[in-house]
Amino acid sequence: MPILLVVGGGLFGSLAAAYARRQGIEAVVFDCQRSGAASPAAAGLFKEAWAGRKLGEHYRQALPVLERLCGLQSVLLQHDDGSPESFLFVPPRLILEPNPVRAEVTAVGDGWLEAAGQRHEGWVYLAAGVWSGAFMPGLEVHGKAGAAFAFAGERAGRIHPYAYGRQALAFVRDPGQTYFSDGTAERVYEDKHERESLLRAAALGLTDAPCRRYWGQRPYTPGGPLFVQRSPRTWVATGGRKMGTILGASFARRLVEEELR
Repeated sequence: MPILLVVGGGLFGSLAAAYARRQGIEAVVFDCQRSGAASPAAAGLFKEAWAGRKLGEHYRQALPVLERLCGLQSVLLQHDDGSPESFLFVPPRLILEPNPVRAEVTAVGDGWLEAAGQRHEGWVYLAAGVWSGAFMPGLEVHGKAGAAFAFAGERAGRIHPYAYGRQALAFVRDPGQTYFSDGTAERVYEDKHERESLLRAAALGLTDAPCRRYWGQRPYTPGGPLFVQRSPRTWVATGGRKMGTILGASFARRLVEEELR
């Protein structure tokens, strides 16, 4: 059985590798830690209403995969009027590949890749986010940037919708810290966007200086998320936008259970 070679150690790549190993397939993840990777900034929250009709089937396919690999958690966020809203939750730290090969992949072909001057052969899963287009001519993918923040201490979960389809939220994503995100995603990210985000954080009670800043570029592709077989032994998946956890799990199931032979 060929080995699965995964390009990218974000949510898409890490979930594919983890699910492949559960099915008895050896998997190696290559990730050189490029600045701007979106997955470490992900909130990890999701609910079926966010998936909508277009991504509803992905949502249903993803939940058993996430439960099996990571265990689903739940978190309760409080609206301004005191009403609660429940979400499912998987912290990115439980998903992201802990020890990828820290070598830059310089070329990808049908069933092979090159990294650090060495050629590796097997099934190839290109899940490199906004950088995927560098390996696949004609692949349209671009990034929209934003920042999330961590504040010292654990605060009660909060959520505040501030525009259509957008909300500021704060909750304990990782022990000892309160995570904040307002979903900002801009083709051109400027200082004013960061100031606006921090003002929204302050409105939720996070008035001290953040202890960590997560900056990343979410990948966008025309027409929505992309999963495609580009050649007999090479697949590409990108364009997760704000649904990386759900789509990463759904695509992992499809790759391992339906595509790999």
